[in-house]
Amino acid sequence: MHWSQAVPEQKQQGYQVPRAEFALWREQPDLVYLDSAASCQVPDRVLQRFMRYYQHEHANAHRGAYPLAQQATQQLEHARSSLASWIGTDAEHLVFTAGATHSLNLLAQGLNIDWQAGDEIVISRAEHHANFLPWQRLAAQHQLKIRWLDLDPVTGALRSSWPELITPRCKLLAVTLASNVTGQIFPIAELCQRAAAMGALSIIDAAQAVGSVPLDVAALGCDALTFSAHKMYSVTGCGVLYLSDQMQQKLEPALLGGGMVARVGTDTSQWLSGVQKYEAGTPNTAAILACAEAAVWLTEQREQGLTPYLAELNITLAQQLAERDWIRVLPRQEPTLPVLSFYSPQVHAYDLASFLAEQGIAVRAGGHCAQPLLDYWQHEAVVRVSLAAYTTRADSERLLAALDQAYQLFAED
Repeated sequence: MHWSQAVPEQKQQGYQVPRAEFALWREQPDLVYLDSAASCQVPDRVLQRFMRYYQHEHANAHRGAYPLAQQATQQLEHARSSLASWIGTDAEHLVFTAGATHSLNLLAQGLNIDWQAGDEIVISRAEHHANFLPWQRLAAQHQLKIRWLDLDPVTGALRSSWPELITPRCKLLAVTLASNVTGQIFPIAELCQRAAAMGALSIIDAAQAVGSVPLDVAALGCDALTFSAHKMYSVTGCGVLYLSDQMQQKLEPALLGGGMVARVGTDTSQWLSGVQKYEAGTPNTAAILACAEAAVWLTEQREQGLTPYLAELNITLAQQLAERDWIRVLPRQEPTLPVLSFYSPQVHAYDLASFLAEQGIAVRAGGHCAQPLLDYWQHEAVVRVSLAAYTTRADSERLLAALDQAYQLFAED
């Protein structure tokens, strides 16, 4: 089922954009914010949950025996169970980190694999730097080979020959669920199935997808999956990391300290069993509770028609951009996230973004932490537009009108 069909058909035309729930638009009602792929804005109830913890509930979870500390522990573990259920697993497989970048580095540093020179790590050309640089360093340390799943230059999807690149020499598949540049969604279940058949572990970067695509780790068949809370209408400082039983058997704690030890001796020490051994240090309980609240809020928005609303807005905007002969939309095909990027042969991406900023329109220009992809397609920089629950049709119209004005200004020069 395509993600745009995840909400019943009868609700597709009735979605009410919840701008009243965001303080930013109460203060700046004319702002057009089209950079949610970087960070989503945060609704009131999520911020209120964050603040309530610090104002009335603050204590170190898993530390004290007094009531306030016990309450903090119970709330953190309830959030763990809630978020685990939200992605189709249970609490025994869910680790809290500082974000997806943190998670991916923990995986790269802690994986206990008997690497042999020439073993392969397979990644896609669309990876964010956070899911490339840790593996690049690991490959250099162990004389491994990185193999790239390339994208079709016409469709933006994976080339059909991708199964040929996941061979018995592959020990690890590390891929993004969707491109943070084009929004292209990749066939993760098929990729993970192929990796498992070759005896390889699979790691999925779902940071870009979590705000748009319902996640089910069991259906995907991955060994690890991670995302950041600030990509799903919550605050920064919280990451969620799913670890399968097999991955937990292969993964050593990369960070050591308080909270993850059962016993510390002068010669040897013993870690806690279970996921807490991966959570050294004081947990960011406030951000964790806010993340759990954001998951509830996002689920409610999807039930009210968010997903098909954004799908329609995304398709229409892509078509309208493509109608302008001075704009080139980067290739992609359904299914996609509500994210797209474009460039102009006549006007530099940074000039376009700067002009839009002067008009109160926030977009992103540059390489988007995906330099291998832009180099592959021979682009120095592109403009990225990303839609979210608070994006209106009027926002798209203002963007298009401002782009036309920018073209008239810069093309004449």
